[in-house]
Amino acid sequence: MSSLCVTERFIDMKMMSATYICPARGLTTLEPPEPALLGRIAGIGKGLGLDRLHIPVLEESVSRTDRHKVRFLDELIRGLDHVDDAGLTVWLMAPAQRILGVDWVAPYLVKGSMDPRAAPVFVDGKMRTLRPFKWWADPGVIHKRIEFIRELVAAVSGHPALSGWIIMDRALEWPRPEYRTADLILKSYCAEIRERDEIGEICLSIGVEELKAPEMVRMLAGQVNRLYLRGIDSRLKAGGMCRDLTEEMPLTAYIYSLAHWLFEKEMSLEIGGSMGRSRELREDMLAAVSILGRQGVSEVTWLNLAEPEKRLLQEPPWCMRPGLEKAALLDPNGDPKEGIEPLIREMRSNSGKGRIVDFIDMEPKEYFADPEVHFFRLWEHFQEATR
Repeated sequence: MSSLCVTERFIDMKMMSATYICPARGLTTLEPPEPALLGRIAGIGKGLGLDRLHIPVLEESVSRTDRHKVRFLDELIRGLDHVDDAGLTVWLMAPAQRILGVDWVAPYLVKGSMDPRAAPVFVDGKMRTLRPFKWWADPGVIHKRIEFIRELVAAVSGHPALSGWIIMDRALEWPRPEYRTADLILKSYCAEIRERDEIGEICLSIGVEELKAPEMVRMLAGQVNRLYLRGIDSRLKAGGMCRDLTEEMPLTAYIYSLAHWLFEKEMSLEIGGSMGRSRELREDMLAAVSILGRQGVSEVTWLNLAEPEKRLLQEPPWCMRPGLEKAALLDPNGDPKEGIEPLIREMRSNSGKGRIVDFIDMEPKEYFADPEVHFFRLWEHFQEATR
């Protein structure tokens, strides 16, 4: 299959979403978004040009006492009511795992670690240095995770605001399973959703690392409607994360083009991670955004919709990285930040015009033979084509 044939199937951007993390409650209390505030900010997002919100549901929020679970689900449904009134739809990310750079996990998914280099995770009320438990090999934990999906779907399916599901959030990375087990789990999750929701889109959440080891996603992708590609805000070489949108947008455009070619699937891209490191939106950022639009990306999801209240800055994930709270479209008062509206207009106005198509110089089977080498090599080709 030639790169040109794949690229010609790209479609213009149709959807723009944002992840909603409640700016009043955050995530550490394991509560749902405050319903009335969710509705108000959803209305602002609608006016900004958003079509949908992604609302993360932490597994630990629905795995505690029955009383806590009932309260959580009741308030979540009331929040969906407010979003529906505001004219937006919702995809639930369930279970959500990697949110703003932190892994949020239930106690049965981790075990102790003596390694001080182990990445901290939020579990059982605080950040802890633990390592992932290989739950894929434990039938009891598999049952708990399927039960989580079953209870959530039973509670909210049929709600007019709910139009889709994001499942297995970065689960292929933490820890990486065998293909047969991943296939079984994905089939089980999809079956639970389809038993009560026949039309909602099902989206598999993956990280950029899957492009360096793409075989598993290639085999799993046929079970879902689309892919949600996350964790793009990092450079492909030494130097750390992207400094601003002038670096992030070309990288995002490349990642989208490569993933679309490899997986032959529509996808949503997470963007905006670099905004917390930018003091202002400049003209050169608009030019960078146009590169993303020209590649015919069908959907993007902004990393976060609204900045948190000041008191939350001492809590995870905000305390984990300086400036993280700034990676949002709305300021603490709920107003669109300066430059955001022209940024969104620019992204959509160039959709599908002047695509870069000839940076891929191989067949997919060649890429699969040595994906990590070709991942970086094709990035160099893409950069050359955008200069």
